[in-house]
Amino acid sequence: MNDHDCHHHIPTLDEEKKPFYWAIAIAFIFMILEIVGGLIANSLALISDALHMFADVGALALGLVVISIFNRPSNVKKSYGYQRAEVLGALASGAVLWVLMFFLIYEGVERLMDPPEVKGPIVIIIATIGLIANVIMMKLLHPGENGSLNMHAAYLHVLGDLLGSVGVIASGFIIWKTGWYPIDPLVTFLIAILILYSSGKMMKKALDILMEGVPDGIDFNAVLEDIKAIKQVEEVHDLHIWALSSRKNCLSAHVVSNKDEHQLLAEIHRILGEKYKIQHMTIQIEDHNHFDPKYCYDCQNGS
Repeated sequence: MNDHDCHHHIPTLDEEKKPFYWAIAIAFIFMILEIVGGLIANSLALISDALHMFADVGALALGLVVISIFNRPSNVKKSYGYQRAEVLGALASGAVLWVLMFFLIYEGVERLMDPPEVKGPIVIIIATIGLIANVIMMKLLHPGENGSLNMHAAYLHVLGDLLGSVGVIASGFIIWKTGWYPIDPLVTFLIAILILYSSGKMMKKALDILMEGVPDGIDFNAVLEDIKAIKQVEEVHDLHIWALSSRKNCLSAHVVSNKDEHQLLAEIHRILGEKYKIQHMTIQIEDHNHFDPKYCYDCQNGS
């Protein structure tokens, strides 16, 4: 049995926490501003944007907690460490968004049936300030190509806010110029649908990790064929590919061969590491002269 673990750079606590601290401060200040402005302007769209900003504050605070838990070292009880904390955090963050959006849709339906008067110019001014705040937060939290699921969750909250601000500005302008008040709840519906869609995709990815599905971007059959294509590999069985977190992909397999074990392991690690970015591999080499499935514990137990 051989266990190979390639360690990639994981940002330090200070590196990951700093943008969260700044984003929380910005979100909290503009959340208060939008709530006050929404009440003055009597705009559900503006209040919905403020409530989403409130969800942002909670999601960002949760992100800080997740970072702290994620970086805890492994122990005898948690041999893989606490890396799946980011997955649980992303699911919790997405669930909060869904509850909030359904509440706003319900409120929007009531307003659509009896549209109240909305002060368009105030909506435009407050929403424009909120848009600027969201742009700043997006730059702080941009997850990049290799960003964690935790960072993606926070980013989605802010992206939803930015889209909301654009929609609120548009509705404020239409109300100001035409006096057509139903646009306010209609924009709320649009914001809610966009946020439900984007957060739904993130939650699906989190659930795939919890269910130990094959990570996005990795073809199970292609990995199997690449291992079989290595010279003197006679058979591959009990191949499993899963993600420990959004940053770490894992693989385990039994390989039947008569080749030198150390040389074969090095070749498998090199090919899979370079081509599929799999960081943690456990490969068991079995001698073809002695291999019999009935003596393989994993084969008999269907793992």
